[in-house]
Amino acid sequence: MTANSIERQGNKFNGLPPDFQQAIRTSDYDLGLETITKKHKLHIDQSAVLEDLLARFIFGEIESSNLISEMESKMNLSKDAAVEIVKDIDILVIVPIRENLQKIQSSGDVEIKTEANI
Repeated sequence: MTANSIERQGNKFNGLPPDFQQAIRTSDYDLGLETITKKHKLHIDQSAVLEDLLARFIFGEIESSNLISEMESKMNLSKDAAVEIVKDIDILVIVPIRENLQKIQSSGDVEIKTEANI
């Protein structure tokens, strides 16, 4: 995985509300993906597809109800394997982003970062 992989999505990432951007930046998104890749012994091509699918899910381009089937077909996984990966995505990626977002919104502290100060 590469550092800040979701932020590489440029205009899509910049189009998110600032509090959501900050929640993603502070969530260890890439560490979660790396952990999932190692745990499920995904090949490098599967890892790249997972990264893309997860980014598309976060940007709302894939519905949660379709994520498992997308993983099955695009990553060549069994349904059981896809379900297990989605469980880990929830625990290691989605929940931390959600918790960060709740903290940010409850504190009202949103720091808007631009490429100039990242």
